[in-house]
Amino acid sequence: MTELDDIAQDLDSPCDEKDIIEHEKIYNEELQTKPVVSTRTQFGYAYVLVKSTYDNDIRKGIRLFEELCQSGVDQRDFVYYLAVGHYRLHDYAAAIKYCERVLEMEPSNQQATQLLEIIKKKRKKDAMIGAAVLGGGAVALTGGLMLAGAAVVAGIAVLKRK
Repeated sequence: MTELDDIAQDLDSPCDEKDIIEHEKIYNEELQTKPVVSTRTQFGYAYVLVKSTYDNDIRKGIRLFEELCQSGVDQRDFVYYLAVGHYRLHDYAAAIKYCERVLEMEPSNQQATQLLEIIKKKRKKDAMIGAAVLGGGAVALTGGLMLAGAAVVAGIAVLKRK
């Protein structure tokens, strides 16, 4: 396994449901008791959400990271995890856009460079799988039509013999 494979495996691995519950509790407590949720708390909650198995959680994590980007504090990390969230939703165009934004801020950022490479490989693989599925569907449809056509011809031949 290569280093990129290890990183991709980590990106695809969901976090533990207990972590989400724990971070959500802390986030909601701050939301109710403080005028503003701390950047650290919002980051932690957004991070576990983008690592969730559920698309709605990932979308919520993306929204929280987008809010954090508005704060102007250490945006590079927020933008990187926006890329991760979009990658996990298979929204590769948005994920690439966010990786490129990180690289504009920090051209030598290895995390963003590696993530960008992983996204491009995954997009290519998904496109090949999609093409194979479509091709298989077309073959099945063509085969089905040929079978139906053969059945009609056989039926006509039987009727003509009578």
